[in-house]
Amino acid sequence: MSRFSITSSGTYKATAMDMARSDARMIIALGPADFGGIERVRARLSALAAAGPAARLGLRVTPSSRHWAFRPDLVCDDVAAVDPIERADVPDHLAALAATASTNVPLRARLAGEYLLLDLSHGFSDAILPIELYVFLADAAVEPRLPGWAGTRTVRSPLPRALAGWMVHNPRHVLDIAHAKFRSVAFPSRPTTAARRPAAAADATTGAVRAGAPAWVRSPAVAVGTSQAGAPSALRAWRDRHRPGLTVTSLLCAAVAGAVRSQGVGVANSATFLFDCRRYLRTREVVLGNFAVGIDFAGIDPTSPEDLDRVLTHAVDTGRPLAAGALSALRSTRRSTASPTRAETVMPAEAPPAELIFSDIGRVPAAQNISWTDEPSRSASYSLSEPADPKSIVITSMQIRDTFYVSASFHDNIFDANAVATALETAMSDPIATLSARARSRQEMSR
Repeated sequence: MSRFSITSSGTYKATAMDMARSDARMIIALGPADFGGIERVRARLSALAAAGPAARLGLRVTPSSRHWAFRPDLVCDDVAAVDPIERADVPDHLAALAATASTNVPLRARLAGEYLLLDLSHGFSDAILPIELYVFLADAAVEPRLPGWAGTRTVRSPLPRALAGWMVHNPRHVLDIAHAKFRSVAFPSRPTTAARRPAAAADATTGAVRAGAPAWVRSPAVAVGTSQAGAPSALRAWRDRHRPGLTVTSLLCAAVAGAVRSQGVGVANSATFLFDCRRYLRTREVVLGNFAVGIDFAGIDPTSPEDLDRVLTHAVDTGRPLAAGALSALRSTRRSTASPTRAETVMPAEAPPAELIFSDIGRVPAAQNISWTDEPSRSASYSLSEPADPKSIVITSMQIRDTFYVSASFHDNIFDANAVATALETAMSDPIATLSARARSRQEMSR
């Protein structure tokens, strides 16, 4: 039985976590796999939506209101088959979906041969839901059972319980939480007056204001990279020999950041990481809604795996993601609409240093059950997560079948698309070489 409640009028009252990113999108592509044709995709989406609001897909996400309709009959209104594509076509098709996305349509799906593209409202969930959807939609069984999460007992507002439980078991870190001051990217604050002012712009290097600068318009783009099969295992083995104790996440993110910088794209001395707060749950209860929280880390070198590992480990150990999410959720309860994810701004005089946002999904064991039709290094599992701030580049990574899949989402009227694409290709062709090159360069500089 679900803890999600539907009123007699057929509406669901969205929580602060639901509302936080309800005007943003998750746009994903996966393939090649056997999805069984468009009618099977529609039938399975309909079955999930009809399972109830716990499965999320039947909800009509409305960023302007906390009262969302439950209309499972509308789930396939924008689900269609299109011309088949190849893996090389995926980035352009992701960008096309991003350019035409609308908050009025919570879910869109395009079956392009053996590739399925999904455009989902972020109000549904974070990255966990798209992965679960692909596993179910590409299940080779003729009539698979509905996944357990579609009707299982779910947690409606998990943050307070998770935070309270963590504090009980980690009393020595309670003061760390009480005194910490940080901002959550998952729940962005309202834009400042300066950010909303279209008539002037701050120069990227001097901070001086330029009068009459042209308005910036969004231009979402994505670059992608795939490693050779076995690269994650090889990176872990290299780590054990040369960087013992560091996480694979810190190594992979540093390799990508270093490759971006090597292509002439300025990289800011900061990083933002998205944390999945499910790590703090001490029960088997399911959280399908948005449970990811972003934390900014200033004054670090994102090309340094040591810097990244240090701040990530400290944040997790001291419960910062839980505290950031709880604080922002409390602020969000005062509003009846989603926080704006995009502020009006203007074109910079030159490309600013990229503020990197990392979302490492990690290993996805369930993806082994997908009915893939090609080997890992010739497959695709990419997402476009459009940054609200034009100065940002969002790096999304995951491991499937011992292969890294990495995408970089950005606006190509700010950053050079060819440079970002080359950076990902370089990093994924040999992440160990990228990390080793940085280490040699630092040794030479220190002599």
